[in-house]
Amino acid sequence: MRVLFTSTSGWGHIHPMVPLAKAFQARGDEVAWAVPQEAAARVEQVGFQTFRAGLGAAAAFAEIQKASPAIATIRRAGAEFVSFEALEAVRTKTFPKMFGGARVRVALSELLPVVEEWRPDFLIHDQGEFAGPIAAAAAGIPNACHAFGHGISPAAVDAGELGITDLWESVGLAPPPFAGAYTYAYLDIYPESLRSADLSYLPFVQPARPVPFATGEPSTLPDWIASDRTPLVYVTFGTVFNDNPDVIRTVVEGVRTLPVRVLVTVGPHADPAVLGAQPPNVYVERYVPQTQLLPHCAAVVSHAGSGTFLASLAEGLPQVCIPQGADQFANAEACIRGGVGRTLVPGEVSIESVHAATEEVLSDKSFRRAAEGVQAEIAAMPDPAAVAEVLATMFATR
Repeated sequence: MRVLFTSTSGWGHIHPMVPLAKAFQARGDEVAWAVPQEAAARVEQVGFQTFRAGLGAAAAFAEIQKASPAIATIRRAGAEFVSFEALEAVRTKTFPKMFGGARVRVALSELLPVVEEWRPDFLIHDQGEFAGPIAAAAAGIPNACHAFGHGISPAAVDAGELGITDLWESVGLAPPPFAGAYTYAYLDIYPESLRSADLSYLPFVQPARPVPFATGEPSTLPDWIASDRTPLVYVTFGTVFNDNPDVIRTVVEGVRTLPVRVLVTVGPHADPAVLGAQPPNVYVERYVPQTQLLPHCAAVVSHAGSGTFLASLAEGLPQVCIPQGADQFANAEACIRGGVGRTLVPGEVSIESVHAATEEVLSDKSFRRAAEGVQAEIAAMPDPAAVAEVLATMFATR
C-alpha cells in the first residue's frame, strides 16, 4: 500500500508520527511525507521520501498575525493565569487561528497535486494539519488523524472556525463535521488515565502507544552522562518555547543547588552561553536526543510540551511542569491529576519554588510510583506495528 503522511513543520508534530510511519515501512508499504520545505531534510534523514507542502513556521506565523494581530500574546496563554479551565477556553479559541486559514490554504494548493500524482491508498495527518483531510476527500481516499498530545475541543476543529469552508467547497464538497479530521480514525497517544478531554464525539478512537523519537546519532550523547551515579535532572523548554532565557536561568538556579547533576538544553538554534557561567554540576547543551538521555535521568523539569511530557512518562520519570503556552497547561494539569509530579504555573515560578518542587519529586517516592504506573499503561497501549495493521486492514476494505 501507499501511505502519505502530512504534517506542519514543528518537531512536536513530526516526531510523534515517525514510529508509525516506520511501522508501515516495516510492513513493506511505500511511505512518503508531505511537509513544509524547512522540515524536509529532517524527514528525509529519517528515511522517507518527501513532497513540499505548506508554510514554514515563520511564514505561517506571519500570516497568522496578519489575520489575528493579538495572537502573539494569546499563544503564550497563561501569563495571567486564572485557572486551567479558563486556559482551555483560550486554547479552544487560539487553536483554529494557529492552524487554520492561510496555513491550510497554501498547504492544500501544494498537496492536491501530490495526492493526484502519487496516488496514496490513504493519508495520515497530524492533529494540527487540516489540508490533508480535504485532499484525501477530494481523491476519494480515507484519512486518519494522528494526535501529538492532548485531545482538542470539538469547537476548535470546525471548518468555519478554521476559516477553510471555502477550501472544501473548492473541491466540490461540503465541509464534514470536525473539518474531516475524524471521519475515519483518531489515533490517540494520550494515556487514558491522564485524559481530561471528552472524546465521545469521535466515531473511532484507536489508542496508539506514544513511542519517543528524536533525531541525532548515539554519539551525540555526552560521555559524562553514564560515568557518574549522581542523580541527573533534565531541564528543557523544548524547541519552540525556549526563547525566554530568564525563565530557564531561574529554573536552572533552582535545581543546581540540589545534590544532582543538571543537563539543560537551550534549543538547537540557541547559544548555550545565554545562561552564563554555571557550576561544575550543570551541563548546558543545545540539543540532546531525549530517547538516549531519559533512561539516565532521575527527574525532568520542563515546559510540559507533549513530546517531553509523554516521553518522560514512558520512562516512568517524575516531573516538574512549568507550562508556557499551547497545550502545555493541559499536560501540566494531567501531571497534577495523575500524581506524577508538581506543576508551577506563571506567577509561581521562582528559584525557591523550583528548588522545592524538584526536591519534592526526587525525595517523595509517590511521584515515581505514579509515573511508573503510567509507564506501565503506556507500555500496554498498541505499539506502532499493531496500529499500522489495524489501519491497513481497515482501509484496505474501503
